[in-house]
Amino acid sequence: MKHPIRWAVFVLLLVFVWLLRPFFQPLVMAFVARPLRFVFIVLFVYGIWRLATLIREKKGSRRSSAVAARIEGGKAILYIFGMMLLLVTLGLESEIRYTIAARTTEYEHRSDLPTFDPLRLTPKAVVKRYAEDTFQNPQEYLGDSQIVLVDGTLKRVLPRLPDGALLYFLKKLSGFVTVDVDTLERHVRIENAEFKYAEGIGVFDNIRFQLPLKRYFVTYSSQPIYLKNSEGAWITVLPYISYRGFVFRLPYWAGVMVIHQDGTIEDFSPGEAAKLSYLKGNRIHPKEIVRFYSNAYAYKGGLLNKWFLHKNQTEVVSLPGEEDVFHVPTTEGFKQIVVAEPYGRSYGIYKIFIFDATTGRRELIEYDEASQLTGPVAAADYIKKEFPTYDWNVFSLSEPRPIKISGDLYWLLSIIPRDAAGIASTVLLNTRTNTVVNIKTESDLRIFIAAGIPPQEENTGDSRIEAERKIEEIERLLQEVKKLLH
Repeated sequence: MKHPIRWAVFVLLLVFVWLLRPFFQPLVMAFVARPLRFVFIVLFVYGIWRLATLIREKKGSRRSSAVAARIEGGKAILYIFGMMLLLVTLGLESEIRYTIAARTTEYEHRSDLPTFDPLRLTPKAVVKRYAEDTFQNPQEYLGDSQIVLVDGTLKRVLPRLPDGALLYFLKKLSGFVTVDVDTLERHVRIENAEFKYAEGIGVFDNIRFQLPLKRYFVTYSSQPIYLKNSEGAWITVLPYISYRGFVFRLPYWAGVMVIHQDGTIEDFSPGEAAKLSYLKGNRIHPKEIVRFYSNAYAYKGGLLNKWFLHKNQTEVVSLPGEEDVFHVPTTEGFKQIVVAEPYGRSYGIYKIFIFDATTGRRELIEYDEASQLTGPVAAADYIKKEFPTYDWNVFSLSEPRPIKISGDLYWLLSIIPRDAAGIASTVLLNTRTNTVVNIKTESDLRIFIAAGIPPQEENTGDSRIEAERKIEEIERLLQEVKKLLH
């Protein structure tokens, strides 16, 4: 065998790559999901190699025949044209994928939103503040929260991750902080549950290293979901995505990984996972799929319509800094909801996409021009107008959630301070009339949702409403006087 040292180095390199293949998995999946990238790189490298070869050949010979020169020139022109065409296709790849997805995806149509139960009341920012104010462990920090049903209660679960470069290698995920979000009161609980494999730890015990060893050519969801199994033990759930198609590949939900505390990893198909008692009716569908297909709907009329005509074109909306996919439990199971307005400077509700968070079933509510319902972005503006005494540099509106009350569609939002230290007020805007209802207590909110009776009318009558309006007007005038004095 010639060059034994070279072969030994090559074999060792292959072994090294194989053993550490999970580290290369995101790079590999970038080409699996979009193979045109791989084709472009191969052709580009070939072009560089061929150019270098021609330069060497030219230096080695005094002259080349005219026929050979013309052939090489024709090949070069063809190569350049092909590369330019490939570059244009790469630039349009995302939009072509969206167009294919929009035209091949079917939605079941429904006329109304499901009934939300239990209600999602505490915003994510406030949950984080509640959890951090309660947590006291100098070796840990709280990771990103995910909203799930735990023991029948709607909670946000924040993992307790090792804090610091050394602890990243030495410590495990040791438990969670859970915060109830189906109430306006602060209910925080610290739970212990050590995982052998988890996020936020290094290196070989990280789930991002272990899961590719189980299934490689898939894309794992960006955020783990923490639930309890039928025995009441904490588990980690991570859905994953595969791709179908040849050139322009479309993502689809391919399965769910369940990681137990002892390091056992189970791989389930979507159908198998939906039948498990501890996953049924909970959140296991990847939100990346929801986001992709909700955004793809804007391309249903084709690329020319998307670029120029904008007929029936949708635009997924959310308030600045807010999530565009809302996870909410309903009487029909856990749902993922996305709201779309018409494209451009129109702010009414146009479509609402509803994905079942357990099965992935897709549903769509469509609203016509006669509905004249205010969307979440405009709703925030109307609410701010109703509260002129609030300094909106200090306070903000958080998490617009759709809800049905007495047959009307409302937006439920929370007014919170910038430091998220609690909820200043809960407000609802009637999307049909733009009427704003201010709620101070949870009991008032539940009465209003159940009966459609504003708390002021039920408790103290019109005199209290008038008094509050006068107080707000006086406070507004005082603020204006203070500005003049300064």
